[in-house]
Amino acid sequence: MGETHIQKATYFLKNLLEVPLDFDFILYKHGPFSFDLREFLTYMESEEFISWQAHPPYGPSLREGEMGEALIDQFGDTTAGYDSKIDFVAYWLGSKNVAELERIATALYVTREEGIEGAPRASRIMQLKPHIDASQSLAAIAELDAMRAALASTNFE
Repeated sequence: MGETHIQKATYFLKNLLEVPLDFDFILYKHGPFSFDLREFLTYMESEEFISWQAHPPYGPSLREGEMGEALIDQFGDTTAGYDSKIDFVAYWLGSKNVAELERIATALYVTREEGIEGAPRASRIMQLKPHIDASQSLAAIAELDAMRAALASTNFE
Protein backbone atom coordinates (compact mmCIF):
# COMPACT_ATOMS: atom_id res chain seq x y z
CA MET A 1 0.00 0.00 0.00
CA GLY A 2 1.43 3.34 -1.04
CA GLU A 3 0.85 6.89 0.09
CA THR A 4 -2.12 7.39 -2.25
CA HIS A 5 -3.95 4.49 -0.59
CA ILE A 6 -3.06 5.87 2.86
CA GLN A 7 -4.28 9.35 1.89
CA LYS A 8 -7.57 8.17 0.40
CA ALA A 9 -8.27 5.57 3.10
CA THR A 10 -7.69 8.20 5.78
CA TYR A 11 -9.99 10.61 3.94
CA PHE A 12 -12.74 7.96 3.84
CA LEU A 13 -12.22 7.02 7.49
CA LYS A 14 -12.57 10.65 8.55
CA ASN A 15 -15.28 11.85 6.16
CA LEU A 16 -17.44 8.81 5.52
CA LEU A 17 -17.00 6.66 8.64
CA GLU A 18 -16.52 9.64 10.98
CA VAL A 19 -13.38 8.35 12.67
CA PRO A 20 -12.00 11.29 14.69
CA LEU A 21 -8.78 12.05 12.82
CA ASP A 22 -7.02 15.39 13.07
CA PHE A 23 -5.97 15.77 9.43
CA ASP A 24 -7.22 18.53 7.17
CA PHE A 25 -7.81 17.65 3.51
CA ILE A 26 -7.96 19.81 0.42
CA LEU A 27 -8.87 18.88 -3.13
CA TYR A 28 -5.49 18.53 -4.81
CA LYS A 29 -3.95 17.07 -7.97
CA HIS A 30 -5.23 13.53 -7.46
CA GLY A 31 -8.25 14.10 -5.26
CA PRO A 32 -8.48 14.85 -1.54
CA PHE A 33 -5.03 15.19 0.02
CA SER A 34 -3.72 16.06 3.47
CA PHE A 35 -0.40 17.80 3.88
CA ASP A 36 -0.82 17.19 7.63
CA LEU A 37 -0.99 13.46 6.97
CA ARG A 38 2.07 13.59 4.70
CA GLU A 39 3.97 15.41 7.45
CA PHE A 40 2.82 12.81 9.99
CA LEU A 41 3.99 9.95 7.75
CA THR A 42 7.38 11.67 7.41
CA TYR A 43 7.59 11.90 11.20
CA MET A 44 6.62 8.23 11.55
CA GLU A 45 9.37 7.31 9.11
CA SER A 46 11.97 9.45 10.92
CA GLU A 47 11.14 7.62 14.16
CA GLU A 48 11.39 4.27 12.32
CA PHE A 49 7.78 3.37 13.08
CA ILE A 50 7.19 2.90 9.36
CA SER A 51 9.39 2.47 6.31
CA TRP A 52 8.88 2.59 2.58
CA GLN A 53 9.84 -0.31 0.31
CA ALA A 54 10.54 0.50 -3.34
CA HIS A 55 8.64 -1.33 -6.09
CA PRO A 56 10.00 0.02 -9.41
CA PRO A 57 8.50 1.14 -11.72
CA TYR A 58 5.73 1.85 -9.19
CA GLY A 59 5.91 3.97 -6.07
CA PRO A 60 7.00 2.70 -2.66
CA SER A 61 4.79 0.68 -0.33
CA LEU A 62 4.34 1.25 3.38
CA ARG A 63 5.90 -1.28 5.73
CA GLU A 64 6.28 -1.55 9.49
CA GLY A 65 9.59 -0.01 10.56
CA GLU A 66 12.08 -1.28 13.09
CA MET A 67 10.25 0.51 15.92
CA GLY A 68 6.77 -0.38 14.64
CA GLU A 69 6.18 -3.17 17.14
CA ALA A 70 6.97 -0.83 20.04
CA LEU A 71 4.42 1.65 18.72
CA ILE A 72 1.79 -1.08 18.44
CA ASP A 73 2.57 -2.30 21.96
CA GLN A 74 2.15 1.20 23.38
CA PHE A 75 -0.82 2.47 21.35
CA GLY A 76 -2.50 -0.60 19.84
CA ASP A 77 -5.49 -0.31 22.16
CA THR A 78 -6.10 3.25 20.98
CA THR A 79 -7.03 2.11 17.49
CA ALA A 80 -8.67 -1.20 18.42
CA GLY A 81 -12.12 0.38 18.56
CA TYR A 82 -11.80 1.33 14.89
CA ASP A 83 -10.63 -2.02 13.49
CA SER A 84 -13.97 -2.82 11.84
CA LYS A 85 -14.13 0.62 10.20
CA ILE A 86 -10.57 0.24 8.95
CA ASP A 87 -11.46 -3.20 7.59
CA PHE A 88 -14.52 -1.74 5.86
CA VAL A 89 -12.45 0.92 4.08
CA ALA A 90 -9.72 -1.59 3.21
CA TYR A 91 -12.31 -3.92 1.69
CA TRP A 92 -13.75 -1.17 -0.52
CA LEU A 93 -10.55 0.66 -1.46
CA GLY A 94 -7.70 -1.82 -1.07
CA SER A 95 -7.81 -3.23 -4.60
CA LYS A 96 -8.28 0.13 -6.33
CA ASN A 97 -5.53 1.66 -8.46
CA VAL A 98 -4.46 5.29 -8.11
CA ALA A 99 -6.81 6.57 -10.84
CA GLU A 100 -9.79 4.75 -9.31
CA LEU A 101 -8.93 6.10 -5.87
CA GLU A 102 -8.80 9.63 -7.24
CA ARG A 103 -12.22 9.29 -8.85
CA ILE A 104 -14.05 7.73 -5.90
CA ALA A 105 -12.43 10.07 -3.36
CA THR A 106 -13.35 13.07 -5.53
CA ALA A 107 -16.90 11.73 -5.67
CA LEU A 108 -16.95 11.65 -1.87
CA TYR A 109 -15.45 15.15 -1.75
CA VAL A 110 -18.17 16.53 -4.04
CA THR A 111 -20.87 14.72 -2.08
CA ARG A 112 -19.62 15.52 1.40
CA GLU A 113 -17.75 18.81 1.17
CA GLU A 114 -19.94 20.48 -1.45
CA GLY A 115 -23.22 18.86 -0.42
CA ILE A 116 -24.10 17.71 -3.92
CA GLU A 117 -26.23 14.58 -4.36
CA GLY A 118 -27.59 12.75 -7.39
CA ALA A 119 -26.65 13.25 -11.03
CA PRO A 120 -25.13 16.76 -10.67
CA ARG A 121 -22.15 15.16 -8.95
CA ALA A 122 -20.84 13.80 -12.26
CA SER A 123 -20.76 17.26 -13.83
CA ARG A 124 -19.01 18.71 -10.78
CA ILE A 125 -16.39 15.94 -10.78
CA MET A 126 -15.65 16.61 -14.45
CA GLN A 127 -15.47 20.34 -13.77
CA LEU A 128 -12.96 19.82 -10.95
CA LYS A 129 -11.04 17.07 -12.76
CA PRO A 130 -11.28 17.59 -16.56
CA HIS A 131 -9.30 14.38 -17.24
CA ILE A 132 -12.14 12.33 -15.69
CA ASP A 133 -14.82 11.63 -18.31
CA ALA A 134 -18.56 11.16 -17.81
CA SER A 135 -18.51 7.35 -17.70
CA GLN A 136 -15.68 7.38 -15.14
CA SER A 137 -17.51 9.99 -13.03
CA LEU A 138 -20.71 7.96 -13.07
CA ALA A 139 -18.84 4.76 -12.21
CA ALA A 140 -17.15 6.49 -9.25
CA ILE A 141 -20.48 7.80 -8.02
CA ALA A 142 -22.05 4.34 -8.33
CA GLU A 143 -19.16 2.83 -6.36
CA LEU A 144 -19.43 5.51 -3.67
CA ASP A 145 -23.19 5.05 -3.42
CA ALA A 146 -22.76 1.27 -3.11
CA MET A 147 -20.23 1.87 -0.35
CA ARG A 148 -22.60 4.27 1.41
CA ALA A 149 -25.46 1.74 1.14
CA ALA A 150 -23.24 -1.00 2.59
CA LEU A 151 -22.20 1.36 5.37
CA ALA A 152 -25.84 2.11 6.22
CA SER A 153 -26.48 -1.59 6.80
CA THR A 154 -23.26 -2.28 8.73
CA ASN A 155 -23.05 -2.48 12.50
CA PHE A 156 -19.57 -1.57 13.77
CA GLU A 157 -19.87 -2.85 17.31
